[in-house]
Amino acid sequence: MRWVFRGLGAVALVAVLAAVALFALPAERIAAIAADRLGTALGREVTLSGGVSPTFFPHLGVRAEGLRVGNAEWATDGPLIAAEALSVRVPWSAVVSGDVQIDEITLIAPDITLVRGADGQVSWDMDTGGGGSAPAPSPSESDPRAFGITAAEIIRGSFTYIDAQSGQRLRIADLDARVSLPATGPATIEGSAEVNGTALTLAATLDTPRALASGALSPVEAGVDWRGGTATFDGMVGLTPAFDGALGVEATDLGPLVAILGAAMPDLPQGYGRERLVLSTQATLTNEGTAHLRDARLTLDDTELALALDITQGPERPLIRGTVSGARLSLPGTAPDGDGAPASGDGGSGWSRTPIDVSGLFAVDAEIALMVERVEGMGVTIGPVDLRATLDRGRLVLDVARADAYGGVVAGDIVVNGRGGLSARTDLLVAGVDLNPLLADLAGYDRLEGTGSLSLQVLGVGNDMATLMASLDGGGDFALGVGAIRGLDLAGMIRNFDPSYRGEGARTVYDRVSADFTIADGVVANDDLILDAPWGEVQGAGTVDLGARTLDYRLTPAVLYGEGGAAIRVPILVSGPWADPTIRPDLEFLAEQELAEQRERLEAEARARLDAEAARLEEQARSRANELLGTQFDAETTEDEAREAVEQRLRDEAEQQLLRLLGRGD
Repeated sequence: MRWVFRGLGAVALVAVLAAVALFALPAERIAAIAADRLGTALGREVTLSGGVSPTFFPHLGVRAEGLRVGNAEWATDGPLIAAEALSVRVPWSAVVSGDVQIDEITLIAPDITLVRGADGQVSWDMDTGGGGSAPAPSPSESDPRAFGITAAEIIRGSFTYIDAQSGQRLRIADLDARVSLPATGPATIEGSAEVNGTALTLAATLDTPRALASGALSPVEAGVDWRGGTATFDGMVGLTPAFDGALGVEATDLGPLVAILGAAMPDLPQGYGRERLVLSTQATLTNEGTAHLRDARLTLDDTELALALDITQGPERPLIRGTVSGARLSLPGTAPDGDGAPASGDGGSGWSRTPIDVSGLFAVDAEIALMVERVEGMGVTIGPVDLRATLDRGRLVLDVARADAYGGVVAGDIVVNGRGGLSARTDLLVAGVDLNPLLADLAGYDRLEGTGSLSLQVLGVGNDMATLMASLDGGGDFALGVGAIRGLDLAGMIRNFDPSYRGEGARTVYDRVSADFTIADGVVANDDLILDAPWGEVQGAGTVDLGARTLDYRLTPAVLYGEGGAAIRVPILVSGPWADPTIRPDLEFLAEQELAEQRERLEAEARARLDAEAARLEEQARSRANELLGTQFDAETTEDEAREAVEQRLRDEAEQQLLRLLGRGD
């Protein structure tokens, strides 16, 4: 039973020490010294409005109710700190020796308010004096009040930052933090808080906390974690706020991070940070609120970019200026499906009807120089690309200085406008591109070989690809060099009078193809296509429905046949879906053409007979007139000559008659 008595003795001893501590501890004196030292550290007047009492659990110390730390005199948004209570922890030696030592200070439910005035003054500048009538004390190295705290703690705190210049307001709630703030040396902070509804944890080391408190910059190493991401910083930080240093961010969920900034998370397209964002950069935030990124590396999903950007606050949204370069960039809302054709929402039979989200166009305004090795969009891949991008209130303009594409070059401009729905305008010149891979990527059509050039001006309106393609209006022209159409042997079909004829290789070879075209309501129309080939010539006319992805086109070839080079003309009708069109001789059109030719021949024969009869009657009338008038009219006599001859004949006859009447005639 000896251990039982020893245990009871230990409990009794602890009880006695606790009783002694409760009665012997100079609580009022400790609270006053703690308040004085806190005021010294913060440069503000500190008052305690409630009672002061010693505490035994969970540690020996003093609890003082109603702490208030004055703000700058001009700041009217409340005190710098207003806390429910101030708890001071002291060592047990203070009970025996009577010397006042402070191990730790705890602020219980503090409400901390930092204000930046419209004139640029900051309420935490310790050189401006306290918020009360007495000036803040000035500590010295020999002053026993020189403030050193082994640890400080904040429990259930809140923090408010008010910037009267920019109108920015930041609110932090549920702040629990532990701070080491020694008289000399670095300070450390560990804690958690809720910022604009986002839970954060923070760990930081400040090399010169006193310089930071007085408004200067201090070296800082910090890390912040939130659900779905983390951020690190190593550099200089000020309370204005301002910083300059190495910034790193890695996140799989940007929603909480965007919420910290007081914004709503946009529905990011695939390839633009929807699943992953990684940023490493030398970042600067100035006192004026401008941000600058240098030597930045940004990864958005699988897209990796190098950035040099300046960010300022515009009238409605941030304005970004700078340069972006990288190996690959995918345009939002245009990712292809697995077979390389644009994605469709109806089993692959047409363009996608999935709405294209353009909310990202309104997140920022921008003026960006873009240099990318490869750009992907609508199933098409081009690059290298050198362009200027301007984004203004949801309207994106891409001014393409030069883009290499499929062995050729592209220049022009593209406009994507998200105001009031989606519209897109293109004015491009394409020269010397390889047609087979281009059309295969753009439209899933891989039957055309060769190189070509194109000018295109087109406008489309619609919130999904199907509506957009069906609304296209514009026009252009194209010219193709030496090439071939795979799967179609026009010359063989006509020479053999067999629409199923394929021949060796099943190809229609040509030397040149050219055409102008118009586009209305998604339908391309053309009536002047010319194809020159060693075997003859082809003329074409018809339509291509871009919205329905169908063709209705008539080709009229003149195929040379036999040693004399006689031309056989049999029109070919190409119709149906462009991925698998039907190709057949257009016998109905041929019959109509033959009927028209027969009609024209008969009409020509009838006109010839009528002309011959008219000539005979005219000759007969002319002979009778010559006989009666004694003239020599022929087919070459003009009307004026005939009139003059008749008039002369009448004058001569009148003169003879007059002479007879006068008796002078014969």
